[in-house]
Amino acid sequence: MDLGLTGANALITGASRGIGFAIATQLVAEGANVAICGRDENQLAEAAEKLTTQGPGRVHATPVDVSDADQINRWVTSAADDLAGLDIVVSNVSGMGGPGLEAWERNFRIDVLGFHHLMVAAHPHLQKSSRASVIALGTTAATETFGDPTVAYGSLKAALIHQISGYAQKWAGEGIRCNAVSPGPVLFEGGAWDTVRTNNPEMFERILGMIPRGSMASPQEIASVVTFLSSPAASIITGVNVVADGGFTKMVKF
Repeated sequence: MDLGLTGANALITGASRGIGFAIATQLVAEGANVAICGRDENQLAEAAEKLTTQGPGRVHATPVDVSDADQINRWVTSAADDLAGLDIVVSNVSGMGGPGLEAWERNFRIDVLGFHHLMVAAHPHLQKSSRASVIALGTTAATETFGDPTVAYGSLKAALIHQISGYAQKWAGEGIRCNAVSPGPVLFEGGAWDTVRTNNPEMFERILGMIPRGSMASPQEIASVVTFLSSPAASIITGVNVVADGGFTKMVKF
């Protein structure tokens, strides 16, 4: 299937590793140009170099703290200028907050306010696109209750999904589609579940046993869902939250 992404201009936050890097890799392979950001300048440069070998598209890489509205505005403007427009925006980065006030504040600044600032900055550019799409990365921890309610991550990702649903309604008439993708556990080297596997193998095996297919997702599997949803091939889909978890959650998804 031709996804219609050749020449599209995509912006992905937190794309120097893990799911974000996998998304950027698939978009480049489909012929898109990408703008990526991250906080580690060396890791970001390494990711950009790898991406240039994956396809013909241009790669724009900038260190950005997505909790800073001014940095987001400058990055979005420079990316749109360098790539000659924006068609796709993927909000992937997260504060990954645990318990405690500091974690709640970090998650709020990055996952909720950061997304808001990203939408404000990107909107004028998306309005000019004939294939505009926004994807926000949620989590299954936002759709069901998992353990400790003092942990920030699930609650504030739920707020993010609420935001994307509102934008889907508000911007549909402008031809801008907005969707969420909520992964279950995703395993990759250096990621959160890789750390759990090392430091708490009993918990890792318990969660693994709750996934009917018997394995956690790879970043590439989540990236495939995001790539399709962001493409013109999914032109009828807006305002949905796609749960990609291998059957991990047990809710009936009407």
